[in-house]
Amino acid sequence: MFKSRRYSSLYERKNSKKNMAVSRLVKKEKSKIEKQTFYYVFFGIVILLVFIFLLIPNLIRLFFAVIDRESPFVEKDTIPPQVPVLSSTPVEATFSASLNLQGFAEANSKVIFVLDSRQDSEVLANEEGRFEHELMLQDGPNELLIFGVDEAGNESLKTRSYVIVRDSEAPFLELEEPQDGALIELKKNRTLTIKGKTEAEAKLMINDRLVLADKEGNFTSNYYLAEGKNELKFIVTDKAGNRTERQIEVEFRL
Repeated sequence: MFKSRRYSSLYERKNSKKNMAVSRLVKKEKSKIEKQTFYYVFFGIVILLVFIFLLIPNLIRLFFAVIDRESPFVEKDTIPPQVPVLSSTPVEATFSASLNLQGFAEANSKVIFVLDSRQDSEVLANEEGRFEHELMLQDGPNELLIFGVDEAGNESLKTRSYVIVRDSEAPFLELEEPQDGALIELKKNRTLTIKGKTEAEAKLMINDRLVLADKEGNFTSNYYLAEGKNELKFIVTDKAGNRTERQIEVEFRL
């Protein structure tokens, strides 16, 4: 009976030691698993964050870039811009070698100037649609057209045709009556008839009186003479603004 109890006690101590060893091993394995789990979760979170904040945005941008480039359903601007409008109608004639043009067009569009059927120059309208350009002219008639091109490459209709004549020559002046130094007598001849020729539709000032030449350049006017010497000053101005001046003297006697 005594031996049985002794063996039982030894067995219990041995079994207890074995259970303790197993328990320590389990704890060690459990700690190892917990550490591995922590590392897996940590690296998983890091990878997820990288995927969310770096990879996904780049993939989205790449996707839409491909769609924008290849998709046949991308909406394009096919509407022509407004026709450029000049602030004032260009002069019909000028003596200047250049002509300042100002106006309005579609904002940020190109304004193209076509001179004598060839593209001469272009300017860019500002954000308010305003534009300004100094157009160089050739001697003689210059036919001008203007149109606009927007940022999408659409062209507007052309403006109407403007013809600007560059004339830098002074107008001629021919006096038929009276002759310089003429002597006019008798009261009935006191109202002097002045006749001559110059450029078509030119303006003529005879002293302080305005006379217009007709389409052939002919002009006629009357002048009431004072007794004695009368000075007659002629100033002719053509459509281009060129001037010719001339002065004669006639004498009237009663």
